[in-house]
Amino acid sequence: MSLAQEDRSAPAGPEVVLEARGVRKVFKTFERAPGLLGVLKNFVARDHVEIAALTGVDLRVERGESVGLIGANGAGKTTLVKILAGIVPASAGEARLLGRDSFHLQDAEKRRLALVMGQKSQLWWDLPAIDSFQLLKEIYGVSDAHFNERLTRFAALLEVEDRLKIQLRQLSLGQRMKMEIIGAFLHSPEVVFLDEPTIGLDLISRETIRRFLIRLADERSVTFVLTSHDMEDIEETCRRIVVLDQGAVAFDGGLMDLSRRVTGQRAVEVHVNPHSSVDEAAVKAELARHGAELAGRSAGSLTVIVGAERLAELVPRLFAVLDVRDLSVERQPLEHLIREIYRRGAAGAAGGAE
Repeated sequence: MSLAQEDRSAPAGPEVVLEARGVRKVFKTFERAPGLLGVLKNFVARDHVEIAALTGVDLRVERGESVGLIGANGAGKTTLVKILAGIVPASAGEARLLGRDSFHLQDAEKRRLALVMGQKSQLWWDLPAIDSFQLLKEIYGVSDAHFNERLTRFAALLEVEDRLKIQLRQLSLGQRMKMEIIGAFLHSPEVVFLDEPTIGLDLISRETIRRFLIRLADERSVTFVLTSHDMEDIEETCRRIVVLDQGAVAFDGGLMDLSRRVTGQRAVEVHVNPHSSVDEAAVKAELARHGAELAGRSAGSLTVIVGAERLAELVPRLFAVLDVRDLSVERQPLEHLIREIYRRGAAGAAGGAE
């Protein structure tokens, strides 16, 4: 048997639908000196500054994966999504979607993806959602049977059956976002980018959208890339987390891997009795003895982060220095884990600068 025949007969590995190799993105912007002199100088020569949004991102996403892309404002999340989706080109490196260069997708590939942006609409503002859906049906060539089946089911799952014939501008923010998500899924895309889809939404709307995304990911093996500042969105819908920090990947793995990397810590939430005084200096001194730190403070509660191995010795001391009404222990919240990654990254950068 020839080598070529062996290759053809070998079982195929997981299909990679998204890939970034050394992706960089640099934006050029112009600066102007203040005052009238700056205006006049601008006519002769314009000074420009280059801003690196991405500094070399490597990423591989396999079919059916749900990836949470998180990071601080300015970390490069939206820029990376736009490059992977083919909206903007990379300054350097290579981005591929469904086996083709992302910025040179053919119509056939474009029909296999969808993009939902929390602050931009793909539907027509002055039309009822049902009219926008009919237009999308024609654009993507969806059959009548598939269109009716999907619209009925999606509207029921997102609880907007009675809002389809109302002008989009007259819907609430949560209802509009649900319509945007329906519009994105009507043509049954294989890859879906969701950039802050729950921004500004109430708790019930966020939970409804999460359930919808989880269900479609399980039923259809849809590949998701989700960016969000809401850590519950990430924890509930994504099995893999990619953390961007200053345009580079600071972490790529599962939530449990993230917990193990940052160390096995626990969050202790202590509720004190009303009107009791808290000697914060004494509390911090006690925490320091046990390698713990005060992560949050409100009028009636404190949040303490401590290593799991020192939890048993710390809890009795908290009762000794505080008038405790209630106490709960959980794994460290995702927000604290991400904050620790940023802190360590900043410390490493400072150390390298020295």
